[in-house]
Amino acid sequence: MNLNIANDIFNNLKENKFVQNFIKELSNYLENNLNKNSNLSNNNCLWNNLNSEDLTIDNTKIITKIKNEILTERNNILQNYAKDTIENGEMYYIYGMSANKNNSYNLCICEEGKSHEVITKAMEELPKETTLGSVLRKQDNDFIIDTEATKTIEKQIDKMIQEKIEEQKEYLDSRRIDGHIYEVGEKYSGRIWLYDSNNSIGGGIEGIEEIEFPDDLYKNAKMGDLFIYQNRNYEKYIQQ
Repeated sequence: MNLNIANDIFNNLKENKFVQNFIKELSNYLENNLNKNSNLSNNNCLWNNLNSEDLTIDNTKIITKIKNEILTERNNILQNYAKDTIENGEMYYIYGMSANKNNSYNLCICEEGKSHEVITKAMEELPKETTLGSVLRKQDNDFIIDTEATKTIEKQIDKMIQEKIEEQKEYLDSRRIDGHIYEVGEKYSGRIWLYDSNNSIGGGIEGIEEIEFPDDLYKNAKMGDLFIYQNRNYEKYIQQ
């Protein structure tokens, strides 16, 4: 195509009001969505969905025992901070997306005695910068973002989670006993419940939610199978 003709077509398009409006709307859409995605990734780099059924943090599967402790400690962190900063207004924490209402967040009330109460708010009812992990305050029936609280809470929760991951490692190591025989209970999502037949407590057999079971053994393991732990590894146990 002749270059001059192409330039004329382009200039005519630029002058077309419809095209100008389209370009403007497209630019606004892209800007708003890019900003929203940027807020999600930058403001909440430490945010974790702790209510996930198969909770994995930093490529580490979190066992049920530790997950429950993490949820309890997060609740304590929120309650304590809300109590210490009550003069800034009633505090809310966004812990997840609503599964029942589109484009909505679940907020827990951080006031002592109401820590398990949850309300659901549509995104348009909250400040534009609101994201998962945000701390909000209610002032004059309106929600505002408490930026300082969001950063502080984020750091405290992340520090607590890292400590719990270390506790989990120590806990699991203490339950993997060389020479002990373990019976398979159930398994799902790379997790397998083992019962230590050599360790009976109060008439019951102590169990362990194992998350580092060898893939080749996990694939074929079924309820009632026996494995022996030795030399820091699980092996199929064959009764003599």
